[in-house]
Amino acid sequence: MMTTRERLIFLLPWALSFALFSAYPILFSLGTSFTQYNPFRGGLTGWAGLDNYRQVFSDPLFWKSLKNTVLFVVGTVPPTAVLSLGLALLLDRAGRLKGLLRTGYFIPSVVSLAVISLVFKYVYAKQGPLNLLAGLFGSAGREWLLDPRYALASIMVMDIWESLGYYAIFYLAALQTVPRELYDAAKVDGAGPRDLFRSVTLPWIRPVVVFVVVVNTIRAFQVFVEVVIMTRGGPLGSTQTLVYYMYEKAFLYVKIGQASVVAFVVFVLIMLFALVQIGMLRRLRASTG
Repeated sequence: MMTTRERLIFLLPWALSFALFSAYPILFSLGTSFTQYNPFRGGLTGWAGLDNYRQVFSDPLFWKSLKNTVLFVVGTVPPTAVLSLGLALLLDRAGRLKGLLRTGYFIPSVVSLAVISLVFKYVYAKQGPLNLLAGLFGSAGREWLLDPRYALASIMVMDIWESLGYYAIFYLAALQTVPRELYDAAKVDGAGPRDLFRSVTLPWIRPVVVFVVVVNTIRAFQVFVEVVIMTRGGPLGSTQTLVYYMYEKAFLYVKIGQASVVAFVVFVLIMLFALVQIGMLRRLRASTG
């Protein structure tokens, strides 16, 4: 048995790295949100109080960015969770091709998101493959990334496609741990395929469902690379997200204090959404357990 002192010694490297690379930046950013901080001209730095918060919350572009971000989360997290589970169920029954198919679907997850964004920017172009395919069915081509009605949805579709293989791997790993005895016992009781999924499979893999939903929510709130490469927040702010708004404040206008405010808004939203999702899934587990 280790003593308390030995446990503390083993925890010391992690505690130091957490304090240096996580806790300190968070606290520094919190303090910066109350100042007029300028990293290039230290003499201009001064106390601002709540002025940064007032300026951010009175900016219509902030609220538009917030709306677009929430739409992105709501429009990508549930479809990704459901479709990746369906893909995992298909892969689980793929037999000898399972390894090949699993690798093929996982490849987009290891390719740079910047590269994927460039590829889809070409796919969505006026003379791109998507419009050429639509033309074969008599449909007129669209400016997918230049039309405010379709730009955000186009990025959402790309994000869902890129994420499917990554989350399907987690589901597939969970599916392979389900004891076959549970399926056999349920079949003896007359359970059909839907009953097996609802009563055996889903309760067993529910922790992975929670993981996928929460992690994908955190990722969706931080959407940035796709927006920078494909639309730069346009057209007419239709793809402006909170992180891109924060990027503009910090690096284009050098308003670090206001950027810190937006960072904490993102942090609070992620925390609230994650807690709500975990609570809902726990209640679902209690009602079906």
